[in-house]
Formats: sequence, C-alpha cells, structure tokens
Amino acid sequence: MSEYWIFTGTYGSADQEGIHILSLNSERSSLEKMVGVTGIDSPSFLALDAKRNLLFAASETMDGEVVSYRLDPQSLALKELSRQKTNGDHPCHISVDATGAWLLAVNYTSGNVSVFPIDENGAIGEMSDHLHHEGSSVRQDRQEAPHPHSIFNMPNTPFWVVPDLGCDRLFIYKLDTVNGKLLPQNVIPTSPGAGPRHAVFHPHQPWLYIIEELSSTITAYHYDRENGSLREIQQVTTLPEGYDKPTISADIHIDAAGAYLYGSNRGHDSLAVYRIQHDGTLIQAGLVSVEGVMPRNFVITPDDRCLLVANQDSDSVTLFELKDGIPVYTGEKLELYKPVCVKVWEVK
Repeated sequence: MSEYWIFTGTYGSADQEGIHILSLNSERSSLEKMVGVTGIDSPSFLALDAKRNLLFAASETMDGEVVSYRLDPQSLALKELSRQKTNGDHPCHISVDATGAWLLAVNYTSGNVSVFPIDENGAIGEMSDHLHHEGSSVRQDRQEAPHPHSIFNMPNTPFWVVPDLGCDRLFIYKLDTVNGKLLPQNVIPTSPGAGPRHAVFHPHQPWLYIIEELSSTITAYHYDRENGSLREIQQVTTLPEGYDKPTISADIHIDAAGAYLYGSNRGHDSLAVYRIQHDGTLIQAGLVSVEGVMPRNFVITPDDRCLLVANQDSDSVTLFELKDGIPVYTGEKLELYKPVCVKVWEVK
C-alpha cells in the first residue's frame, strides 16, 4: 500500500485552517493538500483511531481543550463530535489507548496529566483522572516547575511513560482501564538539565528511546514488560561534534523495520540518523538538513519509503525518500502556516 493521508496540526487560530489533510503517494513521492478545518485554536498535536475513523486534537492554549472529530473517508470532511477542557494550560501531547476507550493528555505549562473516556461514537467524556507532577531541575529558565511533554504507552503493557522536561524525570504509570485512573509505578531520573521530551519504542525489542530537548541527546533504555521498570543503556548526542550554537531537540521515531532511529534538531534544523545495533545501542549514520526551519515533528510512512517533516518557522512540510535509511530530499514542499504535527493514515 502506497497511498496515505497525512494529518497536520498547526499553531493556527480558530478562524484559520488549523488541521490539514494531505494526500501522499509514497511510490511517486508526491504530496498535495486536500482539505483544511477551522474552528480550533492551536491544534498542535493529533492522535488517530483509524479503525473508527476518529481524529483527536489538543488545543494548546491557556485553559486548553481536547477535541474529537469523525472523518468521512469519501469526502475527507472532519465533523466535530465533542470537546472537553483539560483543566490545565497548554496541552501539548495526546494519546489514545489500544482499546480506543481512553484519551490521555499532558498539560505542559501547568504540569499535569489528564485522562478522559471515549464513548463508542467517538465523543470525549468528562475527565476521569487528573494528576499533578512535582519537582524542578537545574535550568531555571526552562525547569522551574514540572513540564510533562508527552505520554506514550509501553507496547503490549498497561504502563505509560511521561517524559517531564521540567523536572528531568520519566514518570511511569499503570492505566486502570476500568476506571480511567493512572496509578503511579515508578519515577526515573534523567541527566540534570537534559529535559526529556518525546519517546519511541522499538517495534520488536524491549527498548525505549527518549529524546532530550535541552541537552540535544537521546537516551536508550531497556524496559521490563512485567513491571514497567527501565534500565539505561546509552546516551548519545543528536549534534555534530563541536557544534555550539543554540539548538534544541524535538521529535523521535524509528522505521517500521526497526533498523534506523531519527531525531529532529531545532536550530541546527536537521535530522540525526542512527543505526540501531543488536544490543539496542545507536551509531550515528548521518545528519540531514530538513530543508526548513524549526522541525518540531516528523513522521515515517509504514512502508518505510517516505519521511515528512513539519517545519514550524518556515511554514512548510518537506518530503523525503528513505534510501538505505537515509532521508533524501525529494524537492516536494507544501506551504502551511506553522505546522507542528504530522500523523500518517494508511488509505485502505
């Protein structure tokens, strides 16, 4: 299968088209805009439930919201189904659990995590849990308080990992799928000043990789599926040797084959590429320009043919082919206002 829809979240205002649907043919490396949706402020992060034709968006504002939509696969129209307040400021990341029954969100500025039920029609119900992190770390300009930045499910387990940039910790929770409660399991300290941001799990092995925004590093862990514990394996830089200009890391992904890992640098405006070794360690295989400015988020197509980057400050989505794991720019670039999230939906 080579046809995909690419859903793009942005920092657009409610009167602008904030969510876009793009069409991608990965065999031809062609990309075009199909439709856009208004009515939501700063839909900066999206989550998909393709089985039920549902899309969820975080409205990253003060007193933020989460919003659900139903997709019409024929017209590509998105119909709003529901919205709920997150009881927090600037929700910046959301995830849907494997059952499709729970939506989990992190509120960056206010330092808390929220859980919501999702009914069979895709409507988001009233919040079922709300947890506040405590702590700070060494960077007083960015780490004066907790700032959870994402929430990811540990594959085939009830455990969830929340990287907290503000207090340099990984919070591990167990999701009670009956009552929609997050039960604290463990707290893992990271390097002081690292600022853990996003996570990715290897598709075949029990390895977790955390990209750390402030130190521009990636730390690899072995995780235990039975109890959710972590053991550090390695830490590597996302930058070239000797680079000393301002830059911060953002997003992290692994190809479907589990052979290559990628991390984005904002400031250096690049993708760091690594080969994944048999023991889970990483060897850098290259640094590739994103052909844009401030690559906040990127995505790899399931067939490992293409990689797309959302370049926030150059108002562009750039398209790359993956050749022996290395992104090669195709020349395809779409202009969109402040794109910050890209998600891929395989067209059946």
